[in-house]
Amino acid sequence: MSKIIAILIALAVAVAPAVMGQAAESENANGEPAALTVEIMVIRETSTSTVRSQNLLGLEYIEDAIGRGDACDDVYAALERLVLAGSQNRVVARGQVINNFPDVRQKAARQLGSLGTEDARAILLRAVLSEREPMVLQEMFNSLGAIEVEDNAQTISVMVWVANRFHRAPSPNNHVALAAVNALEQLAGRDGGLTDHHAFHYLFAVAEGPYVTFVRERAWEVIDGLRGEGDSEE
Repeated sequence: MSKIIAILIALAVAVAPAVMGQAAESENANGEPAALTVEIMVIRETSTSTVRSQNLLGLEYIEDAIGRGDACDDVYAALERLVLAGSQNRVVARGQVINNFPDVRQKAARQLGSLGTEDARAILLRAVLSEREPMVLQEMFNSLGAIEVEDNAQTISVMVWVANRFHRAPSPNNHVALAAVNALEQLAGRDGGLTDHHAFHYLFAVAEGPYVTFVRERAWEVIDGLRGEGDSEE
């Protein structure tokens, strides 16, 4: 548990500077607040809404902005709100959580993966720790595996901890396990191997676990590939 607490603290420190920057208004060349575009105003308003259709509309605007290469601070701030909505950031009315839309979090996680930056990874690592929906978690693992950074140790540690939590559930989810296995393969490939023994333990648990044949065989493929990488370095 102490390791996970340390990870949580590290994530809070990593995300804080980005969030502080996102909260500030954009400035023009003279250092004055820049006029907000209609697009940014829509993104801001829809990402704070508790209405699913509004959140999805905001994600359409965000996707367009990312596609043009215009991922400003407001885009990151909006995606952070949306990927945490209903999990860490809950709005409760009459005893019910009214902003819990898994498909919204799923799409936000996918867009963070398409950004592929350190800030996007920090947001995803924070979000994945509290996610309970398999469809969202699968997308988060996919995105984390796709993001290329210099040091993947923290990503692997957090991802394996979360994946193990689902593995120990009464009915482990095949899609979550497959996404975790594939992401570990991607991360290990960029690192030139896998040194986290918890990650190896998870791969063997999936390979011998209560999953469909394809998922178990996929885990064995990754294990064999990692063994081959280790042999080639000798």
